[in-house]
Amino acid sequence: MIAYRIQDKGRDIAELLDPECQYSYPMGDFADDQVRHGVSGCETLAQLAAYIACYAIQASCPVLVEIEGPASEDEPLDADAGEVLLFPERAEVVADDEAFFALVSDLVDIRWGGAEFDDLLEVAEERI
Repeated sequence: MIAYRIQDKGRDIAELLDPECQYSYPMGDFADDQVRHGVSGCETLAQLAAYIACYAIQASCPVLVEIEGPASEDEPLDADAGEVLLFPERAEVVADDEAFFALVSDLVDIRWGGAEFDDLLEVAEERI
C-alpha cells in the first residue's frame, strides 16, 4: 500500500521505518485506547489535502512524505476522512510539493466558508 502524509521537516523519515515508532497518536489530549499501531497517512494526495484542510496538523515546517508498506489491522480514528494506517518499509520526502501545499491553502479557505470533507475532497480530486 502507498500512502501520503505530512510531518515536520525536522523529523527524520527513517523513524517511520522503525517498528518501535510505527504508532499513530491523536493530536492533543487522548486516551491510551486511541493510540493505533501503524503510521497514519491517506491513500491519495486529494484525500490528504482535504484531511489537512479539515483537521490541520502540528508541523512548524511541513513536508510531504510518501510511504509504502503493508496495511495495519488497526482501525484508523479518522477512517471516514481517508486516514489509513500502514507499516512503512519505504519512506521518501516528496520534493515537488509546492502545488500540493497551494491546494491545501485553497481548501482551508473553502473550509472556512463552511465546506465539509467530502466537498473539499471533490475540489482536490478535480485539481490533482
